[in-house]
Amino acid sequence: MSSLPDLYTLIQNIDAELSVVMSDSGSANLQFVPVQEKLTKYILVATGSLHLAIAIDDLSEVGPLPAITFLPNLPEWIQGVVNVRSEIISVIDLGGFLKLSGRGVCAGNRFVVLRHRKQKIGIRLDRIVSTVSRAATESKPLDFFDNTPMDTSLFTAGLLVENTLYYILNVRKFLTAPSLIDFRSR
Repeated sequence: MSSLPDLYTLIQNIDAELSVVMSDSGSANLQFVPVQEKLTKYILVATGSLHLAIAIDDLSEVGPLPAITFLPNLPEWIQGVVNVRSEIISVIDLGGFLKLSGRGVCAGNRFVVLRHRKQKIGIRLDRIVSTVSRAATESKPLDFFDNTPMDTSLFTAGLLVENTLYYILNVRKFLTAPSLIDFRSR
């Protein structure tokens, strides 16, 4: 028994082949069925005044922030480490990491754990807003929005949801950023 996506692909292939046959036979009455665009599911979160959209596929954990163990001699944006199912994960304040002016340290009691391959980092959040599914065509380049007050190199685009701009975090680029891996180089 084939799955629905496989069946849908098979139908699309048959339609494409049929259109070639019909166009070769001179028929101009064939209507094309639009291909449905793939949706990406995002979690929408807020840390201070920064609103983020993070692809669900880039997450390994979402929820209440466990007790943080603070470590000495670290930058203020590294808030400490937490133990999640016997795995030690660093927790950071993303606003502090991005050096957002007037931002202050995030003191929220929620967090998400981002993952890329074996690399994981927790981001402390003030709130988890919701989840949405969006097509790539619904996102806009960040220069489309006039109010980008920060370095946007770690973000792929922006989503406008209920009149709020959410920056789509490029998790792979963020977790491999030299300034995150070697914080002393900042």
